[in-house]
Amino acid sequence: MKIKNILIVLTLFLYTNLTLGQYIEDALRYARPQLKGTARFVALGGAFNALGGDLSAISENPAAAAVFLHSELGISLNYTKNKIDAGYFNNFRNINSVATNIDQFGIVFVMTNGSSDFSKLSFAYNFKADQRFDSKFNAYGMNPTRGIDDYFLSYAKGVKFVNIEVAVDESVPYVYQYLGENIGFDAQQAFLGYQSFIINPLSEVANNIDYNSASNPQNNSLRHNFFVTESGANKKHSFTISSQYKDNLYLGMNINSYNSEFRRTDFMGENNYGTGSEFIETEFENELSTLADGFSIQLGAIYKPSPNIRLGLSYQSPTWYSIQEELIQYVKTYRDSGIYEVEPEIINIYEYNIKTPSKLSTGLAYIFGRKGLISFEYNLVNFQNIEFETKQGNDDYIDLNKEIKSTLKKARSFRIGGEYRIEELSLRGGYFSDQNFNKTKPDFSKGYSLGIGYDFGGSNFSATLLKQKSERTELIYQKGLDDPIDLKNDQVQIVVTYSLKL
Repeated sequence: MKIKNILIVLTLFLYTNLTLGQYIEDALRYARPQLKGTARFVALGGAFNALGGDLSAISENPAAAAVFLHSELGISLNYTKNKIDAGYFNNFRNINSVATNIDQFGIVFVMTNGSSDFSKLSFAYNFKADQRFDSKFNAYGMNPTRGIDDYFLSYAKGVKFVNIEVAVDESVPYVYQYLGENIGFDAQQAFLGYQSFIINPLSEVANNIDYNSASNPQNNSLRHNFFVTESGANKKHSFTISSQYKDNLYLGMNINSYNSEFRRTDFMGENNYGTGSEFIETEFENELSTLADGFSIQLGAIYKPSPNIRLGLSYQSPTWYSIQEELIQYVKTYRDSGIYEVEPEIINIYEYNIKTPSKLSTGLAYIFGRKGLISFEYNLVNFQNIEFETKQGNDDYIDLNKEIKSTLKKARSFRIGGEYRIEELSLRGGYFSDQNFNKTKPDFSKGYSLGIGYDFGGSNFSATLLKQKSERTELIYQKGLDDPIDLKNDQVQIVVTYSLKL
């Protein structure tokens, strides 16, 4: 077994290109829509494709920058409260979590040229949090058929017993690292299950590849307490050039840069093993940290066939992300004979690339002079076009892309908003609905918003209240213990924006 130590030394500074076990949710994290932006943008339900003249609208339709009459600077503060109800085997628990962030900052410079058909040229930068990941949920209940042993057994199948032993001259961290760098994630999970006494080989011979449960040999119903904490954001930086052609056409282009941070800690506590087991309780924790960088482009146009009517059209290309993940794991078991902890304290590093789908948006707005407006927007996204890059014919990613094609579908979203002005005061309202894009389970959101704004002449203050409901299903783990958790989120956002004309 000394050969392991030699290989660890040789590979200690090499990057491992083995897959962690990514799944659809890793890509949907960056593709699932959220309504974020300035208070006015959120108040109208995001229905700005045909309107323009708003800093967050620039991130949706770059032609929006040319609609501005003056250069402008704006910043938005967002308070979000999530109330997530987690359903697990007909048992329901809800947890509240709150977060306050700067969700938008932007500036637009407007230059006019009355002697040219292109009478206006605008340059803009806008930061917008496309997705916020701050949330918590707790799934609690009795699982009648599966436990943590099933998780480890599903990965251990096919792993040779010789690979998950620890020899006299080896340590748990060394073997765990060796397995990750040379054999893969499956072997690491088998190692954790065996070293924590949760699973045993059918035969203690080097070539054994079959295992059984040591923690729950009688297949008792097990009590699970699964707690998840997530945080981070996917931030979009839009760099815009836009122009007005004559009196009725606005054209624009965005170059978008994304940087994302995501952190997730999931903790599983399991007990109720019964008299047929020497186990009292098991704890299993995973800490995942993800960094991602992305790139996309957008093209857009706004056309005024008459002074009161505006038509909008925009296209956002697919977004290409380069992702790096770090994973830390530990297992602790409480048994009649004592407490056993397997904590390798090794950071697994994984890299992969994904492509999220393009988006086509259209809009129609009617302007009631100085009294107000009403606006409608329609978006189309084909979630089947999500794709994991298949490096060197990686079978895991090929299979995952096939699963995406068979599981996801095209989805439409509808947004409508209106504004009524009483001198310097504006009253606003909006509604949005993002259709379900999953063929087999719910994954959708909808909500409504109310807002006000006051124009001080050289500056503007706006405030908005958004209430939305979203629903989706998440599996505890992707293999073995893969029972669903039904998640329903009643979210409240309060957005305030202050903008200054330059």
